[in-house]
Amino acid sequence: MKLLIQRYLAAQFIMPLIVSTVFFICFLLTFELFRLTELLVTRDISLWFTAGLIGNIALTFIPLSLPIAVFFSTIYCLNRLSSDSEYIAMRAAGLTKERILVPFLLVAALLSTSVYHLNQNLIPHSNKEFKRKVNYLTSSGLLAGIKAGQFFTLIPGLTLFASKSTKYGRNLEEVFLQIKDLKTKDDRVIFASRGELVFERDSSSLIEKLTLTLFDGNIIGQNNKNEIEKIIFSRYIFPVSQAQFKDRFSVKETMLSSQELEKVLTMTFEEAEKVYKFNKKEFFNAKYEYWSRKNGALIVFIFCFLGFTLGITGTRGKAKNAGFLGIMCLMLYYGLFFSLVSLANSEKIPIQLAVFLPASVLGLLSIKFYRKLDWQS
Repeated sequence: MKLLIQRYLAAQFIMPLIVSTVFFICFLLTFELFRLTELLVTRDISLWFTAGLIGNIALTFIPLSLPIAVFFSTIYCLNRLSSDSEYIAMRAAGLTKERILVPFLLVAALLSTSVYHLNQNLIPHSNKEFKRKVNYLTSSGLLAGIKAGQFFTLIPGLTLFASKSTKYGRNLEEVFLQIKDLKTKDDRVIFASRGELVFERDSSSLIEKLTLTLFDGNIIGQNNKNEIEKIIFSRYIFPVSQAQFKDRFSVKETMLSSQELEKVLTMTFEEAEKVYKFNKKEFFNAKYEYWSRKNGALIVFIFCFLGFTLGITGTRGKAKNAGFLGIMCLMLYYGLFFSLVSLANSEKIPIQLAVFLPASVLGLLSIKFYRKLDWQS
């Protein structure tokens, strides 16, 4: 009988959990898609490519959305059990609060394990795929927009026209190029008999480089003082700037597996700079990423426990506003978390303390609420 009740509780918990997880993932996805809209609507890409890109982003949001989804799902489930007097009926039938808590913690333990394993390799791989696809859109994907007899204006400050063009704009003939420096307002116009687009990719960092090599032409330039100069060239290499998209969506440390991040922890900054080309900010972010992945699995469990203690209402004790208390607890946790991470970034405290102390505080708060549940155990 008790096993049947525990299975019933788990079933009551799982459906709100699925709905809230999907909701929070979609919520986070909306903001990311706003940032990607400029790329998606100006590129000739397939539906499958877009779906794959969205899938990669959604997967990376699971560790962010799941703890909050577990938290509010637990509160909702216990609130409903309390309002329907099912919680009181179970306690009257002899079930202790520990036995009622067990199915929730079992589900939370499974989710914590899943998050831990996702963070090992799958989510870093998804981040890498996301970076690769965004790079395709911002560099090699631009090639599809270069067509014979049409002005190409997808890159701010650059206008390109070619009378003839091969597929994807690799080889151009009778090239006209207008370049406007957005900072100095200087103008340059380039005419060339032909041009070649060269695309290169670093397989380790996924950084892509697009250059335009022009042959047999001239450059006419005018600065902001209205001074004009003309240069004749037989070969000119022009780097196509992608600065407006650089490091905008994904960073290096999120693409490393947990095993690779563990190796970074043993390195000095000079070694990490040599191996992974990290700057100081990225070196700190790599250490933060490693410990944050460990903490991500832990807080799923703690949030479930806290949600259980806040969700039980309508018993003999003083009434409480579970939703308000829940939001206050989240504000306490994330406020403390980001404040301590900022201190760790300044090397005032260890990064491990910054990551795990807020979870410990929340765990102690959960134990306090649990002991104050309004029933004699």
